Amino acid sequence: MKTCLLNFFIFMLFSCFAGEENLDLIISSEEIAAKIKTVGKQISSDYANKNLSLIVVMKGGICITADLMRAIEIPFKFEFLKASSYGNNGMSAGKLTINGIESLDIEGRDVLLVDDIFETGNTLQRIIKELSAKNPSSIKTLTLLVKEIPRKTSYLPDYILFHIPDLFVIGYGLDYKEFYRGLPAIYAFPENKAPF
Repeated sequence: MKTCLLNFFIFMLFSCFAGEENLDLIISSEEIAAKIKTVGKQISSDYANKNLSLIVVMKGGICITADLMRAIEIPFKFEFLKASSYGNNGMSAGKLTINGIESLDIEGRDVLLVDDIFETGNTLQRIIKELSAKNPSSIKTLTLLVKEIPRKTSYLPDYILFHIPDLFVIGYGLDYKEFYRGLPAIYAFPENKAPF
């Protein structure tokens, strides 16, 4: 309890003295909006006359999916699942947990899986494997960001909005210890150092 209160106090103190102006802007909200509009049109064309199911990976994919849904011009079903590997660990990944796949009805449907960021590829590849067992017609993936780092897999998402350098980023759904998701653009901490 003391640790939680201390973390909350530090966060509130940081929030009072460190707004968006004290973060490094990586991708503006205007750039994100323009790219989503373009990708929405592409998806509408690619999935015309198909049975599209849009599945968001929560929590990080919430912002891009909310905007993408309004940019897609064809009918689709909306579903979600939850995947987490950071949690309250901060900047280093922990154990990957996935919940919600068991309740999805996607047999015979064309699935577009939407996530916030592609780093090692482990999360998306595991989700794809589990979704495949439910016999969809197809599975493709879309990520807001792809981090330019060495990785063991050659797999990349089918739709990529932005490539970024090896930075820990926050905002537009991406968090640090569950904070900062509501920032309207993509930011990094100064010198890539977390505040708490």
